[in-house]
Amino acid sequence: MTTAEQGRAAFEAAAWTDAYERFTRADVESELDPEDIERLATVAFLVGKEAESSDLWARAHQRYLRLGDIERAAGCITWLAFGLLNRGELAQAGGWLARAATLLDDAGLDCVPRGHLLMLTGMQSLFQGDVDAALANILQAADVAARFGDADLSTLSKLAQGQILLMQDKPAQSVAMFDQVMVAVTAGEVSPTVAGLAYCGTISACQAMFDVRRAREWSAALSRWCDEQPDLVPYSGWCLVHRGEIMQLHGSWADAADAAQRAYQRSLLSTDQAAGGGAHYVLGEVHRLRGDLSRSQPLGPRTATRPGPVAARPGAGRRRRIDDSPRRRRGGDRRRRQGAGACGARRDHDRRGRHPGRACER
Repeated sequence: MTTAEQGRAAFEAAAWTDAYERFTRADVESELDPEDIERLATVAFLVGKEAESSDLWARAHQRYLRLGDIERAAGCITWLAFGLLNRGELAQAGGWLARAATLLDDAGLDCVPRGHLLMLTGMQSLFQGDVDAALANILQAADVAARFGDADLSTLSKLAQGQILLMQDKPAQSVAMFDQVMVAVTAGEVSPTVAGLAYCGTISACQAMFDVRRAREWSAALSRWCDEQPDLVPYSGWCLVHRGEIMQLHGSWADAADAAQRAYQRSLLSTDQAAGGGAHYVLGEVHRLRGDLSRSQPLGPRTATRPGPVAARPGAGRRRRIDDSPRRRRGGDRRRRQGAGACGARRDHDRRGRHPGRACER
């Protein structure tokens, strides 16, 4: 078995660090083919090497261009742009998205990457406050997902629709949409990256609605999912934050503080400072509830809560509250400011090594 084949086997087993190391070694021995470069880009993201992941997506894009595979070249761009947007590099992301649109328009392609491009564009509009434009793009993305049978794109579009319904103060419809999202995730229909986004986005939405039962249920499922993948970096910090919040609600303050401490340490492995900020908040709340205000000190130097531009803010704009007391308002506002996850992405290779839907109409 070659080193690249070992990397593929590790990828299918969700052994992300092993896959990263083997693909990196194989790339030194002999340049990887573009599909393996995509896999390496995916695992680099999953082990917290976000900048390297973006460079690898750009490299895979160039390889596909040379091969004349416009669909996959555009697909690589959507993941590259996702990473850039999540790190706040808006100008670069905008340039890459414009390139993807031009490539697909010039080739006259109607395909899955077109849907992911619509998702990213829709989420950009949503964060700029243009809900109508966002919804139009997201519904178009949902149509692409339905026509090509792409589970990742379908799940992302439903996640975004659920967020918009919550912003429009339609909690019952929003919950129904989030439940559909989680059915796809727990059934193992989506890739790891999309599963992580869906878990975090859905849990944050449940907290914004003060739906403690659903938040607890999905937090437990997220914990199991993260525990099955100990190498996973991007979502593990938020997993522990959510776990700490649920423990805090149930009065398990020592366990909540422990989860917050571990969430902060996990956040240091990636560029996601928002998870570290969430950990600070949970720990501060625990100390406040205990009446131990003198211990409400920062966990460390990274105290910023910078949710990336692609970060989902499920409760943004929501007016209705279960309890409109000042303390409850502060809690709701804090949850809406947090970046729970990220929406808008192309389909990456899933654990079984499948590639994005190749069906494409000219």
